[in-house]
Amino acid sequence: MVEIIIPFKPHSPKSRLSDVLSLEERNKLMNYMLLDVIDTAKECSKDVVVLSSGKIGFAVGCEVIEDSRSLNEAVNSVIDKNVAIIMSDLPLLTREVLERFLRCEGDVVIAPGRRCGTNMLLVRDERFRVSYHYGSFIKHVKIAEMLGMNITIFDSFYAWVDIDDRNDLLELMIHGEGRSKHYLEKIGFRVDYKKDPILCRMQNSEVHTIEKSTG
Repeated sequence: MVEIIIPFKPHSPKSRLSDVLSLEERNKLMNYMLLDVIDTAKECSKDVVVLSSGKIGFAVGCEVIEDSRSLNEAVNSVIDKNVAIIMSDLPLLTREVLERFLRCEGDVVIAPGRRCGTNMLLVRDERFRVSYHYGSFIKHVKIAEMLGMNITIFDSFYAWVDIDDRNDLLELMIHGEGRSKHYLEKIGFRVDYKKDPILCRMQNSEVHTIEKSTG
């Protein structure tokens, strides 16, 4: 059985969303995304753990380990054979995609994210150590190669989309099915399907178009 570790920062709201969501809304969305990922993980494993950098103020339905150290130090301290590290901002992740990921062969299986990040890792050799941030996908490939490990790159749109900016909210509204999408709908978000899908928000009885980020 694969142990699934979900790193989480309860006090680190998505700053790139500050132009479309308030601090309270960002915190709530972050919490709902975590719950969506936990729901999917629990469908694939009986051993699911949230690795939190601080106290979580709501029930998550699985074991929580608090570790205030850096992400790399905290994750490396729990790496063992047959462990998967799944980021908490992947609300599009489905059972089918995660099961396919966990069945992949290789000493290390990497699901890349945007901007050269790493959204999911499956480690079957306890010698492997993570190095997140600043091009972590490339760094993880090089670490595995240096250790002589077999590497598999896992390609999936639903594992690739992490929620960082307004463009990602559009993908969540189009493809999402869980708590995160329902929360956005509750606070007024919708998709206007014209020539291209456009993210909108109803506020004060008015519909506001949210332009795509060019950054």
